[in-house]
Formats: sequence, structure tokens, C-alpha cells
Amino acid sequence: MSTGISLKPVTLSARIIVISVILLSLSGETAGHGYAGESRQSDFEWVLIDSINASIRIPTGERCVITYMNDTGTLMFEPPEPGLTSMAQDAVDRAPEWIQIDLADNLSRLSDSYQDIYADMILEASDPYVDELIFEIAHIAPQVLGVSYFHPEILEFNVSLLYDTDEHLAYADIIDYGTSLTGGDYYSTIEYRVYEDPDTLTFELPREIYYWFVVHPKLHKERPEYINPLTGYYADPPTGVFWRDYLFNNADSGYPLLKDSLSACTTLWNCNQNSLDNGAIGALTTWIKTVMSFESYPHHNQPVRIYHLHKGTCSVHSYLTAAMSRTALIPATISVMYRDNHKTNEFWEREWIAWEPVNTYIDYPRSYDPVWGWDMASVFNWRGDGYTWNVTERYTDVCTLSVNVTDLLGNPVDGACIVLNSDGSPGPRCLVDYTTSSGTGQYLFGDRRPLYIMVTSPIGNFPSSGYHTVTTLTGIGDHYIMDVTLPGEVAWLSVSPDTLPEPPDDDYRIVIEFDAPGETVYGKNLDDMDVYSETYEAGNVDFFICDESSYTNYIGGDPFEAFEIAEDTCSTAVDFIIPSDEQYSSVISNESSLNVTQRVNVTAYLYVDQTGITEQTETGGVSPLCFHSIYPNPCTSSASISFYLGGLSATDVRIEVYDMHGRMVSVLTDDLIDPGNHIVSWDGRDENGTHVPSGVYFCRGITKTGSTASSRLVLLK
Repeated sequence: MSTGISLKPVTLSARIIVISVILLSLSGETAGHGYAGESRQSDFEWVLIDSINASIRIPTGERCVITYMNDTGTLMFEPPEPGLTSMAQDAVDRAPEWIQIDLADNLSRLSDSYQDIYADMILEASDPYVDELIFEIAHIAPQVLGVSYFHPEILEFNVSLLYDTDEHLAYADIIDYGTSLTGGDYYSTIEYRVYEDPDTLTFELPREIYYWFVVHPKLHKERPEYINPLTGYYADPPTGVFWRDYLFNNADSGYPLLKDSLSACTTLWNCNQNSLDNGAIGALTTWIKTVMSFESYPHHNQPVRIYHLHKGTCSVHSYLTAAMSRTALIPATISVMYRDNHKTNEFWEREWIAWEPVNTYIDYPRSYDPVWGWDMASVFNWRGDGYTWNVTERYTDVCTLSVNVTDLLGNPVDGACIVLNSDGSPGPRCLVDYTTSSGTGQYLFGDRRPLYIMVTSPIGNFPSSGYHTVTTLTGIGDHYIMDVTLPGEVAWLSVSPDTLPEPPDDDYRIVIEFDAPGETVYGKNLDDMDVYSETYEAGNVDFFICDESSYTNYIGGDPFEAFEIAEDTCSTAVDFIIPSDEQYSSVISNESSLNVTQRVNVTAYLYVDQTGITEQTETGGVSPLCFHSIYPNPCTSSASISFYLGGLSATDVRIEVYDMHGRMVSVLTDDLIDPGNHIVSWDGRDENGTHVPSGVYFCRGITKTGSTASSRLVLLK
């Protein structure tokens, strides 16, 4: 079938619809099937015998499996392989909780040797540098970290410079919340002073802004490396220098030292539009205008080389401005206007604020449209790992384009690359984005411009070559909706509902609750070819429970049957009574995605019905035997078993522990016992002194005269 597309221009205001997913907690003893006789519900005596609690990553094409092992009465947990060396896992364990999954994900994309290089740096680092160093390693693209010419030690140097610079600045203070020694959710940020007439106010920088736009050592297409200012090429120190140190502590002859230019600044800025009387922002604007001449010269990406040349047009001014700002501990990014031949900057102070030092434009984004008469196609900001985001609406009037990408069967396609383009120069494009598991994207685009689109994906492209014309002239406020059908098919589970056996068992019960709070989409920056990762709220996975034969079919790629099927869900709570005496597997699957890693929090509880197996005593002789109690039950390490022996004289008594298969585990006593009450203990070990696994066990007693008794014991580890 050929590729299909539908285009629907809409001129009404767009609506934003928020869909809330509410997870209801399960309470009481209600079973997920509804088949266990209602008359027995009140008779259930569920005892917890095993549990699992984990936060995991499920990459594309992978699954997490929780299996009820009928032979041991326990749960087996099989998450996807983390892809980490043991040293890398130790480094992840040392990281703040909020960044552990990011760190694990990025390290897993490196070879084992590079994993150990960066893990060793993390494990050897000292406070207060640990969290910043970890963030760099977690959020610099593997294409930078995993090459032989990169100097890993520059990451430690970069972080140390942050704290050294902080000692010289009056308008900013780095604040550390916790340390690697205390663990938990420790992090750092910056507290700023801002003059907002008539008061000087204090603001704390959001954590993510601090790490991404102050700490991160990569600004744009350049590599964070030691650079020779005379050539712009990589060079070992001392010939090669790093921009954060070079710009702050060195000055070419006849030019002001950046450190000195900031020494009198007591505020980040004074909230004055287009003014040099503006705290540190005003001082930095003056510094750029002093050290740089606006003239045509071949572009260079490295700030060290740009500074040494002291000339260039808007692109190199924007690169140096971003480096200068971050050197001064002020969050900054580069704003790109492809097809309109311009680059500028934004800095953060409670929001992103437009900034172009060349023209002394501060907080003046509409200088281009309408003042300059530019109908810009698009504007996007650049993050150090290569991710970009659309900020067009700050600079010009916009229209909206919504894109829905599906496969041949109508299933959403994740990881599809959507490229928007227009006319103008230079190219090569306007915006690039990648779809989430919903297969959708929404973009703001400038007005009175032609708008073209291209979608590429592992299952096919639209159009087969070149661009498709959305419209020849966009209109202010117009909303264009495109449904793009790609020629291939996404892999989907071939599952159908299973039926219950007659009559079903009801001795064991598994309760599973999970949520996928986010998903990580991987995208390639088409300028520097770095592959970034961006996490979006609310993931999307499939779930089901199946018996052993169906699981075999599932693993083999054949159609299979299952219970509790939930497709395309971000959260599920299942209360399931095991219907037969065989192995059952609960599966959380990410096998339908093309380019998304799911982040999943999962808990699982296994219960046994204490009434399912009755304790018994058979007299069979003149010395009746019975168990009084086992305490504690369930036990975690040892239990005391209380029993009574009747009769008038001592009798040989043997008390043994068996597993669920009837195999003897341990002999607790085999002696001549006097009549009366007695207690024996079990330490959770077998006859060889080895700790046995969690599960259900049975104490069985027998006397020489033939009296027997049994009782159930639950061991939890």
C-alpha cells in the first residue's frame, strides 16, 4: 500500500487537553479474576511470602519478567540486562537518586572500557564536585565521551572552575544541598541577586537549569576540549586551554580581563531592557562589544579560538556569548534561526530572556519581527547534548503544526524524525524533533512562510524523497494537522485473552503495581551528529500474565494467550490469583517501540492462602503428637516450633522440615522425648548448613507409635 497523508487546515484556536491517569490502590482481599468463589472470600487468610520493589529501565525491544515459581513458592525477577560493568554500577549507586537512571542509561551506551574510565572518576571524586561531575557524564553524548582523543579529566577541571569562579562573584553563590556521603537526592544550584526596582531580590536557580546551562561544558557544535587559541585545534595542556578557565583568567594584550569586568557587579541584572546599566548582564554585554569586532570571517565553533581572533559575525558572537555567560555562572543558551541567517542568545532569570550583545538587545525578542521586518520561520535553543527545543513564539507571530505518525495498521510510531523546513538561507532546515510513543508532535512555526515537512523512520519515510509541502504560505494563528502513514509496520504483541481452568486453584495470589513515569527518546542532532536522550512524562508499555506454555510461545514470537492484558498503558494495578499449579510469568514489555526506553517503577507481592493446607494430627497410637504454634510465621531467619506429645511415657519423636516438593530440608530433632510441651528451633538452613531460599516449608512430626502432625512455615528473606 502506498504512503497516505491527510491535511486539515484549522483556523480556530488550538486547545490543550490534559488526560489524567488515576491509579486506584487495591484494598481488602478482592481477587483480580472474580472467579474464586465469593462464598470463600471471607475465608481467605493471605500471608505475604515474597516481594519485589525496583526502578528499572526497559530499552527498546526488551521486557521485564516477574515469574511465580510454583516449585519454590517464590517470585523470580528478571529485569533487562543493565549493560553496565560492576564498576559502572557502583558509580550509579553513588549518584544522587534523581540522576541515577540517566547515568546508567548513558554509561550503558559506552563500551566497557569507557564505562570503567568514567566510573572510576565518579568513585574517586570528592565533594562538593561529585554531583556536577556525575551530571556531565550522564548528559554528554556518547559520541563525545567515547572517543580516544577526548580528555576525560577536563570534566573534573570544568567542575573545579565553577567553585573557583564562585569565590570572585558577588551576585551569585553556589549552594550545595547534601553530599555524596549523606546520599539520597543531593544536588547543587546557584542563588542570585537581582535588582528589580525598587528592591534587590534573591532567587534560586532551578536545579535542571543549573546543571544543563551552567555546569554542562558543551555549548553548541564544538567539542569540550583543550584548544590551541592560535589554531583552534585540539592540543594537550599547557598549549591547549579550556574556555571556562581561559576566558575568566586570561586576556589578550589590549583587552579587558573578564574577571575584572565582573568584580564590581553585585546583581545578575537590573531588569533594564536594552541597557548597559544592568549588573553582570550589562558588564558581559560591554565585554563582548569590546573584545569582538562584527565582521565577516570564516566561522569557528571553539570559544577559545573565537576570542583570540576577536572578530566574526552573529554565529561566533553567539558562541562566545554563551561561553562567557556560563564562565560567569549565568545560565545561557544559543538561539538558532536557520533559514533566516541569524544566531543570538538567551539567559535565564526566572525565565529565558532574549539577549544579543552586538546590538545591546536585552529582553527585546521582538526586535526582529516587527522592528526589523523579519517573518522568521523558526527559532530553537540548543542544549549541550544536542537536544534542541522550539522558542519561535517569543520572536515572531506563529502558526501551529500538529503531526500524527502511524504505521500501515494505524499504530503510533515512536522515534520518527520530523524535519520542518522553509525557504531562505542558509539551510539546511528549520526544526528537528523525534516522536514519543504517542507518535505525535506539535510545533510552532513563523507566519507568511512556506512550510515543508519530511518524516524518516526505520519502517519507512514520508515522502519517499525530499519534502512534502504543508502550505505555501502560513497564516498567523492557523493550525495545520497532518496524519502521516508510513509504509511499514511496528512490531506488536500477538496476544489474545486466556480462559481459566475448571476448577481454578486459589492457593497463591500475586499483586503487581507499576507505573511508567517517563520515557526516554533518543534523537540525532543533524548538525553535529550527537545522539541525545530526552525524557518525557508518562511512559507507555504493554502488560500481561501467562502460563508456562503461553510464555514459551511468546518468547518464540508465536501467537499466545494471556490474562490481565493491558496495552499502551503508563500504569497498572493487578490482583491475580494463580489459577493452576504451574509457573506463571507477569511481563512488562517495551517490545513495540522503535527508539524509546521506558522508565518503570514496579512492586510485586506474592501471597499464600494460609487456609489452603490444613494442619493435621493423626493419633494412630497411644502417644498423640500435635503442633501448637510456629513463631514468628512468616519468619525471616529463625522460628520456634512448639509441639505437644501425649501419653504416659517417653517416645521417639522425629521432627523434619520439607520443601514444597516433599524434599527433606532439615531434621530438627530425632530423640526420645518425654510427654508434655516442647520447643525446637529452625535457623532457615538445610542439613549442609546452607541458607535455603524464601518460600513455603512444612514441619512434619512422627512418633515411634505412628502419630503424625504437620504445619506450614513461611520463610521470607
